[in-house]
Amino acid sequence: MAMFDKKAGVSSGASPEEMECDRRLGELARQRADAITQMGLMFFASNTPVSVADTPFAPYMNTVMEIDKQTAFLEKRKLALRGLRKCEKCGNILVLDSAFCNKCGEKFGPLFAAENAAQHLCPQCGASYADGAAFCTACGYRLNGSV
Repeated sequence: MAMFDKKAGVSSGASPEEMECDRRLGELARQRADAITQMGLMFFASNTPVSVADTPFAPYMNTVMEIDKQTAFLEKRKLALRGLRKCEKCGNILVLDSAFCNKCGEKFGPLFAAENAAQHLCPQCGASYADGAAFCTACGYRLNGSV
């Protein structure tokens, strides 16, 4: 069945020149993808959701903005689980129950805030809690409305 292994007149092994062409084609494809990525990053940095509204880019801009929001929440939550928080103004890392940043003096409010009335997030650590809970089960924080 060797006749099915090769096309007529073509050997199955690639020549060094063909392999070099394949290597260069792969390299060019990576360079092209990198250039498109850089172009997209520059476009994103120079535009806002308002500036791309009513354009084909609006859904992508909204998706990136939502991903950024979720990323920020998870980064805060991860630090809170370690008993830490990050100053939004200067980036200094402090203990979770700090009232002020000891580097820039920024006054801290609640670290986490629910986006809607049905969402229950501990303002101290970001953990979700059941309706009517008096204390956060993750960090022990006394929740608003507690007796």
